[in-house]
Amino acid sequence: MILSKRTAPLTVKEIDEFFDPSTQGHLKYRITMLQSYKDRRAADAKVPYQDSICGFESALVACRLFMQFLGLSISHNPNLQLIENPTYFNSGGKSDEVKVTDLGGSFVSIASDFTPTEADLLARTYHAASKATAHLTAGSNHGFKPEELSQSVDLVTKLLQKRLYGPVGRPIERHFD
Repeated sequence: MILSKRTAPLTVKEIDEFFDPSTQGHLKYRITMLQSYKDRRAADAKVPYQDSICGFESALVACRLFMQFLGLSISHNPNLQLIENPTYFNSGGKSDEVKVTDLGGSFVSIASDFTPTEADLLARTYHAASKATAHLTAGSNHGFKPEELSQSVDLVTKLLQKRLYGPVGRPIERHFD
């Protein structure tokens, strides 16, 4: 069974908790995962190698997390491509997954939100997050170059602004040192 919405809608209190500007906000925490690696690299900060690895992997998996949240996925038929997939994770006919529409936003439209080059980049980003970060694989040839991560972060951030934060009138916030 395919689920096209949450089993139970979020309450106003639950929605507010996602945007909570304190250290408890679900989105603020994940935005920090998404943007910190790029910011530290841009600042040419002296980051220990092991911290750089963690930052890179966090940003990559956060890209994938937000793409899925925005209603995107990938397909391999016939080749790797970005697809719209607004369905929810189904566990016995129920879902606790939260998508952009649950917070007052709208799903991404590949036709109107991306150039073909951007869609290709995000497809490779999603695939790399699955193959190189979320699962141990060998010979996956995911086609993602580490130097592309900053572009992916910028594109995902732009989509979050367009499809969620702008429409609900809230700022994108993250944690700082």
